[in-house]
Amino acid sequence: MKIRSIPLCIVIAPLISYLWSSPVAAEVQFRSLDVGLKPESSVYGFGGKLFVTLMGETRVKGDGDGSIVSIDGDKITTFTQGLDDPKGIVFIDNHLITTDFNTVWAIDAEGNKRVLAGPEAFPKPPIFLNDVAIEPGGKSILVVEMGDRGGMMNPAGEFWPLESEEARKIAQLGRIYRITLDGKVSVAIDHAPEMPNPNGVDALDHGRILVTEFFRGNLLERKDGNWRIISGDHRSGDGIAHDDKGNLYLSEVLTGRVWRIKAESGEKRLLATLTSAADLILDEKKK
Repeated sequence: MKIRSIPLCIVIAPLISYLWSSPVAAEVQFRSLDVGLKPESSVYGFGGKLFVTLMGETRVKGDGDGSIVSIDGDKITTFTQGLDDPKGIVFIDNHLITTDFNTVWAIDAEGNKRVLAGPEAFPKPPIFLNDVAIEPGGKSILVVEMGDRGGMMNPAGEFWPLESEEARKIAQLGRIYRITLDGKVSVAIDHAPEMPNPNGVDALDHGRILVTEFFRGNLLERKDGNWRIISGDHRSGDGIAHDDKGNLYLSEVLTGRVWRIKAESGEKRLLATLTSAADLILDEKKK
């Protein structure tokens, strides 16, 4: 695959993968690190280190086998333990913020965690909180409520066809919440037919919110109450990030595909296909 230049893209797969373009071969290159069981999301945080959420061996509420590790060079260190199934993570207000089933945690520089927003803080009892993004201005975050995950797939673990009766029966429970840094929760985007099962979220300027829709497979933009489909054919769409040149980067966890997409035109290029590709972050400074 010929690619002129892309920034460093860190993709969460079974092995955390660093993806970048080689100036010599003009090809996508990889570097992988084994960070632990079921990594999901990552962010640069305290001391410039990379922090990664690990869902652990089982995905059961109350199992306490989830954690966050830090990466310093090739050194992997456990930073926070006792989580259940941590997923999205950001670094804001000198804290790591991560989602965990129905709770949003704030974690300080010593690895101590406190509840930023528990189940009782939400307008509706949260079912499955997933990705998280910082809004422009740094005063609040967006958190995804994925909704009815169990209704998306047949007993074999395959998506129901989009126009099937089963697809029409998926409960409309997906939402995007806004949470202030003092834990106040409100609805940023309410449930809608366009977004039955949101997974990834990203916040742009001028009130634009990007959403990767897991079941229908669309990359969506929400602005002024209106929806726009930027790109389709992304079933199991997971992570979403943007650069300062109008490019978006999207990962698909079940297919392992990682895309670069033009935000305005929807033109897309496949950058890589991994075993699976969960969340991602973009590091433009390191290219």
